[in-house]
Amino acid sequence: MEITDWIVAIGMVLVILVLLYMYGTWTFSYFSNLDITGPKPVPFFGNALEIWRKGLFEVSRDWQRQYGKIFGPIILTTDLDIVKEVFLKDFTNFTNRGNVSKRAKPYPMEFSLAFAEDADTWRRLRHTMTPTFSTDGSHISRCCEGLSHFLQRLTEKGELVDVKRVFVAYTIDVIAGTAFGMETDFLKNENDAFLQAAMNMLRKASTFGFLEGFLMIFPFLLPVFSFFGGTSVSAGKDLAQIIENHLEDRRKNGANVKVDFLQLMLDAEASKAEVAARPQDKHMTKVEIIAQGITILLAGYDTTAATLQYMVYLLALNPDKQEKLYKEIIAAIGDAPPTYENVMGIKYLDNTLRETLRCFPPAVLVARQAAETRTIKGVVIPAGSVIAVNIYGVMQDEDIFPEHHKFIPERFDDENISTLLRELAFGAGPRQCIGMRLALYEAKMAAVTIIRRFKFIKVPETIETISFKKSSMVSSPIKPILVGAELRQ
Repeated sequence: MEITDWIVAIGMVLVILVLLYMYGTWTFSYFSNLDITGPKPVPFFGNALEIWRKGLFEVSRDWQRQYGKIFGPIILTTDLDIVKEVFLKDFTNFTNRGNVSKRAKPYPMEFSLAFAEDADTWRRLRHTMTPTFSTDGSHISRCCEGLSHFLQRLTEKGELVDVKRVFVAYTIDVIAGTAFGMETDFLKNENDAFLQAAMNMLRKASTFGFLEGFLMIFPFLLPVFSFFGGTSVSAGKDLAQIIENHLEDRRKNGANVKVDFLQLMLDAEASKAEVAARPQDKHMTKVEIIAQGITILLAGYDTTAATLQYMVYLLALNPDKQEKLYKEIIAAIGDAPPTYENVMGIKYLDNTLRETLRCFPPAVLVARQAAETRTIKGVVIPAGSVIAVNIYGVMQDEDIFPEHHKFIPERFDDENISTLLRELAFGAGPRQCIGMRLALYEAKMAAVTIIRRFKFIKVPETIETISFKKSSMVSSPIKPILVGAELRQ
């Protein structure tokens, strides 16, 4: 090669390197231009390396301690005044959730209520779904009895209770029946096809791994990985097929079935053309029905199973609180069968669940996207940007919850604790979790059933401090939570 050829080749390499560096760093001044502090990003990787190393829960807590109530790498805040403005007062400007992690949406989740980005579509889906969240007391009671019998068998054998395994099975049994009309017992049959498909999607949907981080850096490669089934996009296909099969069975059976989510959705089914012609009506397309079925499974599993497993763990570590809860349950309903009417009014039970959600909120954050630029308390939120409430940071804030490291259900006796704080684990505002009421009812039914019959005990195998999986986007412990259980006399 002549010297001019070498010069051209070196020049091209330098240009490519400069362009790559610009691509890997071009957003780094975004938050400094908004006068928002935060961790210094690494070229190409941004803050993903720190998230991988520490995990979302630990890193969100560390960033809050270092940078205060509002910081990058997205606009993340624990300032409750800003949270109220974004999630409640100015909801019409912050309707969309925003895709914080830039992850692919598992099929067919782009059609779900959770990811609806058009206000009219979101409103239609929510209004159509709302009637399906009435409480099916008979089915939940059956699941509670199955839960109680399983725990009794463990106590008779002297075996320890793996609380995650127990309550995952319970919550999926409840959802399988209330949403899909299935009579299941996953504590006995863990090889069920529905359970396996559900757990596969739940694992992938709640994991932030290397591939997700890679696609945050190079989002234009997402279609390639999705085509070959390399992302969580493919995780929901098996579950979607199972739900679609149930839909077809319902169509063949006609109306001779119990009224549950699938039946109510089938009654509201419409074609794309009909939905487009009457967008204000309460109806859905078939793919939207399947997406909502998966949404119910994801939302119901995460919040309720996590709340129950951490509640039992905290009660085992705090036997005085456990006895107080037991006595208040007995004083309120005695030996009467638990029902919606009698369990929802037990104040200390509600306090216990709220405090459990405070100690271990299922999700790190909840986000909203700005349609138009807003300035709130001096903070500029540009149009199209995402702002999120750091739920874990709020719940661990000493100024909001003194002695935050202690399990104190009595703190929720304070009438000055706002509804926002009491319900923040479920989100806030009009886009708060649509199944919150049903989730609390399901959790309270299980709690009353098991606390009346069993005493949960800390054993040598019970871990002292819970550490979360670094790859998880929900509060999933690294080590199994094991406790002992004894039948009450």
